[in-house]
This record gives sequence, structure tokens and C-alpha cells, in this order.
Amino acid sequence: MSCTGKLEICAATRENKTIISNCYYEGALKVSRPIYLEEQTPNLYLIHIGGGYVDGDMYVTTLRLEEGAELIVTTQSSTKVYKTPVHPVLQRTHIELKKGSVLEYLPDPLICFEGSRFSQETIVHLDEDACFMLSDIITPGWAEDGSLFYYDWIRSKLKIFKYNRLVVYDHLWLQPDGEMDGILQLDGYTHIGTFLVIHNSVDQRFLDQVYEEVEMFHEDVRFGVSLLPVNGFIFRVLANRTPIIEQVMTHIHLFARQSLLGKNGAILRKY
Repeated sequence: MSCTGKLEICAATRENKTIISNCYYEGALKVSRPIYLEEQTPNLYLIHIGGGYVDGDMYVTTLRLEEGAELIVTTQSSTKVYKTPVHPVLQRTHIELKKGSVLEYLPDPLICFEGSRFSQETIVHLDEDACFMLSDIITPGWAEDGSLFYYDWIRSKLKIFKYNRLVVYDHLWLQPDGEMDGILQLDGYTHIGTFLVIHNSVDQRFLDQVYEEVEMFHEDVRFGVSLLPVNGFIFRVLANRTPIIEQVMTHIHLFARQSLLGKNGAILRKY
């Protein structure tokens, strides 16, 4: 086997309901049976059967949604990356969304511990009228002396193609250098979250509404929200605790589901 874990999932519609038409996994990656918390949309929980990612691990996940399919994908728990003294951990995710499909990809936080190196790349191909929602939370793990930012580095790349043309490229590079919490870096904060939405109805007016929704939070956070070159937006937030970021991003997800998809909030029932 060329990688530590491999997972391939294909979703399609049958009689106005999304089903998992194909599923394959091997190695350390597994997936739950589809759970229909909504009548027509399955939830899938990605499962890592080990205690965390270690030196030299490589994981490849492929998600394909056929025309009109709708799917919610999350993880069973947070992704923990331990020491990588020789080779960094690599994670590759390939997503293909056909016309009118909807994917909500909402993994739990990434936690990188002392001495870890982690590289992830997410490549998304969108067809006409496809909707894509993505959340990503990065938190520092525990170090022996209690310090933060003891991971070596984290690299996260997101590439989104529409009609085979690159329309979004986001590259987040975190390499602690003694001034990680300084100005022009994390500015006194330790945790970072990203929420991205692509949908035909997203415009400047919708972006203003998102901003108003987040302004209501009085916790100590910094955030920014920007329109994308396609109909969509990217939201980024800084905080010092994971639950604060999760609360803010859950609120945005709920607002986007109600406004864009006409659906209530997704209760993932993990705890």
C-alpha cells in the first residue's frame, strides 16, 4: 500500500434522495455508515483507527458528488499530529462536485503537537450551480513545558477550480519563529479558523449579512470576511480557544444553510 490510509466516496441521487453509490477504504482510514439526520441528505463520519498521525504518514481522500447529490462529511474527532522527526505527515483531499450538488465538508480541528510537521492540500473541482462549504480549524497542541507553538510547521493549500479554471488559491503557512503571536502574524492569538462558502447567491449584500451575524459575538476574537472571485466568500477568525472558533463558525454555517439552502442547522451529534 502506497499510503497510510485511502478513502474514496461517491454520492448520487436515487428517487430524490442522496445515496452512497460507491465507497472504498483501506489502511487507517474508515468511514461510518451513512446517517440520515435529514431525510434526503446523508451524514458521513470519517474515522481514523489509530491514535493520531505520526512520522511519514500519508492520507488520500476522494469525494465525488454526482449531479444533484447532497452530502455532509465530518470527522469522528479532531486530527492529532504527533512528532515527525524524519518525514512530515501528508494529507491530500480531492473533491469533485457535479452540477447542482452540495457538499458540506466540516472536519474537526487539526491539533499539531510538539515537533510535528504537517502538509495538507485540498483540490476542488466545481461544475455549474454546485455548492461547497468548508471549515478548517488549526490549534497548537500540548508541549512538555506547557508552551504553545512547538510544532515545527503547518502548510495548508486550497485550490478550487471551476470549469477547469483555477478560481481560488489559498495558502496558509505557519512556522513558529518566536514571534508567532506578534503583529502581522497571529497578533496575540493562538488558534485560527477558516470557513469558506461557494454558492451562486453569495454577493456583497450576503457578505454584509455575514459580517453582521458575526459582530454579535463579544468574545475576544479577530475576524475578516472577503468575497471570492466566484460567487462565494472566505471567513477567517483568530482566537485563543477552540470552542470560541467552533461557536462562531457553527453560527456562520447555520446562517448559510438557512439563507442559501433553506435548511436548518446540521446537528452532528458527536458527543
